[in-house]
Amino acid sequence: MCSMLLTLLLLPLLTAAHFVLNNPPPRGSDEAKLPTFPCAGYPVSANRSDWPISGGKISLTMGHDQTLVQVLLGIGNDVGEAFNYVLLPTIQQQGFGSFCITDLQMPIGLNVNDGTNATIQVVTNGDPNGGLYYCADITFRTSVISIASCVNATGVKAIKNATPYQNANQTNLGASSTSSPAPSPTKGAAGQTAVVQWGFLFAAAFGAAVLL
Repeated sequence: MCSMLLTLLLLPLLTAAHFVLNNPPPRGSDEAKLPTFPCAGYPVSANRSDWPISGGKISLTMGHDQTLVQVLLGIGNDVGEAFNYVLLPTIQQQGFGSFCITDLQMPIGLNVNDGTNATIQVVTNGDPNGGLYYCADITFRTSVISIASCVNATGVKAIKNATPYQNANQTNLGASSTSSPAPSPTKGAAGQTAVVQWGFLFAAAFGAAVLL
């Protein structure tokens, strides 16, 4: 009974937010800035998070019952708009609360070494006029095996290839096109965007308590 009551009290707070990047820590989280590409307009963070070269995970809190989600990567100290790699092709996420994206692996042949700096950008279609953008600055480390764990909230799931969208910041789940096309990942020197190998390992739901 207490858990159910706590969930009901938290739900208005959750639904008031479009989505939140919990881990890795973002550059900033001012909701008014999130529609600004890239990175909600925030500059590069002075405090980077260590990220496993072998593959990391992302923890989100979702405030809409349906959301398109895409994860991009830019290599360098200050990538600007050059998010050349797709860590997660656009998927449709369903449900409120904690959402975990796991096994985000680097593409074969990408020159990433211990100490390489990069930026991860998580894009969703939560804004009526386009996308929402969270960025987290990271440093790849061979010594880091895993980062903070997370579990999906009850009823939260992802549907791969469920929509015709190529980019997550489109505004209408029911249409094949919108008035606000997403900025495509910038092509690198080779003139080709790399799509990263990826997968999902969703943990069993732990009930309403995971919303905390």
